[in-house]
Amino acid sequence: MHVSGSGRRALGIALPAALALTLAACGSGSNDSSNSNTDSTAPASASPAADSAAFGTPKKATGTPITIGVISDGQGAAIDESDEYKGAQAAAAYANDYLGGIAGHPITVKVCQARQDPAAATDCANQMVTAHASAVIEGTLAEIDQTVSVLSSAKIPLVAGAASTQAALSSPYVYSLFNGLSYFGVPAAEGKTLGATTADMVVIAVPGAEGPAKQVGTTLYKNAGIKLTVTAVPPGTADMTPQITTASANKPGLYHVFGNDSFCTSAIQAIKTVDPNTPIIALSQCLSHAGAQAIPGGYAGVKVVTTSDLDPTNPETKLFDAVIAKYGHGGGATIVGAQGYSPMLGMIEALNAASISDVSATGVAAGLKSAPATTYPLAAGAKFQCNGKQMPISPNVCSSNGILAEAKADGTLTNYRLIPSDPTLYSLPAAG
Repeated sequence: MHVSGSGRRALGIALPAALALTLAACGSGSNDSSNSNTDSTAPASASPAADSAAFGTPKKATGTPITIGVISDGQGAAIDESDEYKGAQAAAAYANDYLGGIAGHPITVKVCQARQDPAAATDCANQMVTAHASAVIEGTLAEIDQTVSVLSSAKIPLVAGAASTQAALSSPYVYSLFNGLSYFGVPAAEGKTLGATTADMVVIAVPGAEGPAKQVGTTLYKNAGIKLTVTAVPPGTADMTPQITTASANKPGLYHVFGNDSFCTSAIQAIKTVDPNTPIIALSQCLSHAGAQAIPGGYAGVKVVTTSDLDPTNPETKLFDAVIAKYGHGGGATIVGAQGYSPMLGMIEALNAASISDVSATGVAAGLKSAPATTYPLAAGAKFQCNGKQMPISPNVCSSNGILAEAKADGTLTNYRLIPSDPTLYSLPAAG
């Protein structure tokens, strides 16, 4: 059911991309805001670090090339997400050499960087229409709404890693391969497992975070049988002892920390001081080397919501590392890199599983809808299927799974765990 459909309350948030942009704006970043667009079919030079054994048997794509677009925030004034589009390029280059591209056709990747500029995002989408792209990959683009309006009208599939704005959830030809609402749903589900009946979300007091926390977070926790209190704290608050002391009076069974690394450092410090025996769940964006050093005992005992399982012993991670090393154009095998790699490779594998022959935008859209359940890369075994039946909130969300990990003291994540789909968790109440 569409979010905007009758009997449902509209849901409009943009996570994790808009959150990342909002949080990054509180810190420092690159000042390069020039536009950059690139097309690529040739792989980057092979690196000695690439483990070719992870690639499997070569299967070269030999048909006529098709264009797949990638729109990424890339490197802008507030954040540098260049690894994202480089991860997507690397996945396509690997597929061209080892998976036969898409239905035997080599993939030409057209990259356009929006650089956190809505007007640039619209321009990027128009470029994809002009290029007759068969699909457009967007990892976690903050300006997704500007591209939805263009691409949906042009009937070009927009394949997102994690999309959760109202426009993305309600417009045709949009496919969110992973669950963008898991930043709220996974902690709520874990709280239910722990037997919590109350929880406190310590959130940075900026609209892009506080608003969704109160609207979406409260609803999903309620669906899990947990009463959520939202404690909004202004950015830059170094000592959160007063706020956490007030929050602890309600005896929460769980703290959910929602902000950037410096914000989370102060929050976790205060929680460990005031209420040290209560479980803490934080976002992966919370973790940093500086935070690990500043928090007594580091991040030990903190559980972390993430969108990528980068356990180095995982065969999927070994493949990811090898692909980035060989084809990544200098990009890193990071969570940001995975945000481009996973939706590109996931889409390719789904379309090949659907055995499509029509590689036009129309054929790709039909192939995504008919494809069988497919493993989403680097997602702890989560599968996606874009048949419109995965989540009550929207038919555009192709998976309602999530990932929870445990942090070591230094912030290294371990014990990644798939949090399986729970349709009742991601339901919105009927409008009153």
